[in-house]
Formats: sequence, structure tokens, C-alpha cells
Amino acid sequence: MRYLPTLFLGLFLVFYSSTSTSASTSAHPSISTAIDRFVSNLYPKGSHYFWVINNTTKESPEEIIIDLNTSVRNLPEETLTESRFLLLVVEGELFAAQKIPLNANVDCQSEEEV
Repeated sequence: MRYLPTLFLGLFLVFYSSTSTSASTSAHPSISTAIDRFVSNLYPKGSHYFWVINNTTKESPEEIIIDLNTSVRNLPEETLTESRFLLLVVEGELFAAQKIPLNANVDCQSEEEV
């Protein structure tokens, strides 16, 4: 009986940490959904595409900048066509997108004040 309060405290901490972890990762599905929606609207139906995140920067808790590579193949015998974009996602929704050269040197770090 004397270990009962310790047991309840341990169970509470386990449940609390698992719910806080799932709450912190809940932003990721909305970001991946926003990216996939952007890429699927960019390329025609029936094309085979994939996207890869090169780098990200959080400007604030609601704002993230994403350096994104996309590849598409419209027909199986065609070669892949690659593109690169900078995306601004705010609160899980795509706010802005800019196409950049594939070999561009992009630094997704916050600007330092002098």
C-alpha cells in the first residue's frame, strides 16, 4: 500500500508524456497534407510524383519555411522532371510558394540581427 501513490504518480507521468508527445507531432500531418495538396495541384492527374523536404526553418510556432524538391513522371517511359520550391506554411496551410533553381544555395536559417 505504501507504493500506491508512487505507482499512480508514475502512471500519470507516462500518460501525460504520451499525450503531450502526440499533441506536439499533430502539426506534422497538416504540414505534409499542405505540401501534398500543393504538389498534386501542380502536376496533372495521372502523373507519378514524389517530394522531398531538403530543409525547414520555424519562424514562429505557427510559421514554417520549407525547402522542397519535387519530381514528376507523366508517363512511365518519360524521364523524371525535377523542380525546387520554397514554401511558407502558416498554421498548417500553404500561404506562399516560390520556384527556385535546382542548384540554388538556400539558407533556411533565421536572419541574425546585427
